[in-house]
Amino acid sequence: MTINKKRDTIADTNRNTYELGKGEEMSHIFLIAFVFSIWSVILFLGKTLGLSMILFVIPFLYYVFYVLEKNNKVKNVKAKIFIIPIALLSSTYFIFNNQFYNKINLFVIPFLFSIMVIELLGETTQIGSIFESLIDVIFEPIQYIKDTILKIINAIRKILRLHQKPNYCKNLKKIFKGICLTLPVVLIIIILLSTADETFGKIFANVWLFCINMMRNIRISNIIVKVIVTICVFLYLSSFFDYILTRYQHKPEGKKAEISNVEEENLTVKMILGALNVIYFLFCFIQIRALVVKEANMNYSQYARQGFFQLMIVSVINLITILIAKQGENNNQKSKYITSMCFIMIIFTFMLLIFSAIRMHFYESAYGYTLLRLLVYCILITEALLLVPTIIYVKDKKIKLIKYYGAIMITMYVIVNFMNMDQMIAKRNIDRYIQTGKIDMVYLKKETGTDAVNQIMRLLEINMETDTETKQEANQYLKQVYTTLKEEEMDFRSFNLSKLLAKQLIEKGIEE
Repeated sequence: MTINKKRDTIADTNRNTYELGKGEEMSHIFLIAFVFSIWSVILFLGKTLGLSMILFVIPFLYYVFYVLEKNNKVKNVKAKIFIIPIALLSSTYFIFNNQFYNKINLFVIPFLFSIMVIELLGETTQIGSIFESLIDVIFEPIQYIKDTILKIINAIRKILRLHQKPNYCKNLKKIFKGICLTLPVVLIIIILLSTADETFGKIFANVWLFCINMMRNIRISNIIVKVIVTICVFLYLSSFFDYILTRYQHKPEGKKAEISNVEEENLTVKMILGALNVIYFLFCFIQIRALVVKEANMNYSQYARQGFFQLMIVSVINLITILIAKQGENNNQKSKYITSMCFIMIIFTFMLLIFSAIRMHFYESAYGYTLLRLLVYCILITEALLLVPTIIYVKDKKIKLIKYYGAIMITMYVIVNFMNMDQMIAKRNIDRYIQTGKIDMVYLKKETGTDAVNQIMRLLEINMETDTETKQEANQYLKQVYTTLKEEEMDFRSFNLSKLLAKQLIEKGIEE
C-alpha cells in the first residue's frame, strides 16, 4: 500500500508539473498575442497601409512557424513555401500604390495564410476538405473566445501565484489606500504653499498648465477606440493560437466511393464528351468566321465582353467534365475514347483562349486600355497555363492536380501584382494618344495612382498643336497630386516608395 501511495504521489506530481509547464507555455503565447495586438494597432489604426504591412506580416509568420514547430504540430514542412507569395504581396503596399490590388490583397493575404496553416497542420488535397478546414481555421477560434478568456485568467493567476500568496492582495489594498489618502493631502499642501510664495506658485502653475495642455492633446475617444481594437485583436489572436495548438484536428481524407456500373457510367461520359466537342467545334467555326469576315458594323465592346464570359463558362465546364470523366474511368480498363475526347476538348479550350485574346485586342484598339482589359489577358494566360497540368492529368500521370492549379494561380497573381499595371495602362494610352490623338484623361486621373505619374508627365513633353487642353489638364492634375502628397503625413508605417518617387519627379518636372 505504501509503495502504491508513493507511486500515486509521484504521478500526481508529474501531472502537476506538466500542467504547470503547459500553463507557462500558454502564458507565453498569450503574452505574444498581446504584443502583436498592440503592434497591429500601432501600425494600422488610422494609418495608410505601406511599410506597416510587411512589418507586421514577417514577424507574425515567423512566430506561427516557431510555435507550431515547438509544439510538434507541423505535419507538412513544404507548406512553408507559402511564405514567399505572402511576403511578396505584403511588400507591394510600400513598393506600389495600386488601390485595386491593395483592397483585394487584404483578403488574399489572410486566405493564403490560412491555407498555409492548414497545410502545416496536415496535408490536405481534396477541395471540399480544404474549404472546410479553411472555414474552421478562420471562424472556429471566435467560438472558443470564452474558453480562451478563462485560460488567460488562469495563466495570469499562475504567473502571479495569487493562490499561494494571499498577502499579495492585502499589500495591493494597502498601497491603493495609501495613494488615495496621500494625493488629497499633497494637493492641499501644494495649494497652500503656492498662495504663500509667488515663485513656488509659478513653478506648480507651469506644471499644472503642462498637464492641462497634454490632456487636451490626448483625445479620449481615440484612446478608447485603440483599447477596444487592441482587446478584440488580442482575444482573437489568443483564441487562434489556442485553437491551432490544442483544438484543431486534422480531418483525414475519406475513402473514395467505389464506382458501380462502370460501363453504364462510361457510356454516359462518352456521350457527354462527344456532344460537347461537337458544340465546341461549331462554336469555334463561328468564331473563326466572325474574325475573318469582321463586319463593318461590329460592336467591339459587346463582341469582346460576350466572348470573354463565354470563355469563362466554357472553361469551367470543360475542366469539370474532364475531371469527372477521368475520375469515373475504370482503373483496370482505360478508355482511349475518353482520353481522346478530353484532349480534343483541351484543344478547343486553347483555341477559345486565342479567340478571346484577339477580341480584346480589337476592343482595346478601338476604346483604349484599362485595368480590367489588361486583367483579361492575365486571366487568359493563367487559363492557358492551367491546361498544361490538365494535359498531364489526362495522360494518366498521377499528379496532385489541385496543388498544381493552386501553384499556377498564386504565382500568376503575384506576378500581376508586380507588373505595375497603372504604369502600363498610362504608357499604352499615351502611346495611343501620340498615334491617334485620342486619350481618356478622366480614366487616367481617377483610376491610376502615383505609379503612373512618370508616364503622365510625358504629356507635358509631347508637342500636340491641335490639343493643348490635354497638356494643361495633365499639368493641373500633376499639381493636384503634388499638393496631396505634400500635405500627406507619411511616417515609417505608411511609407510608400511610389509616392516618394512621384513627389520627387513632380518637383523636378512640373510646370510652374
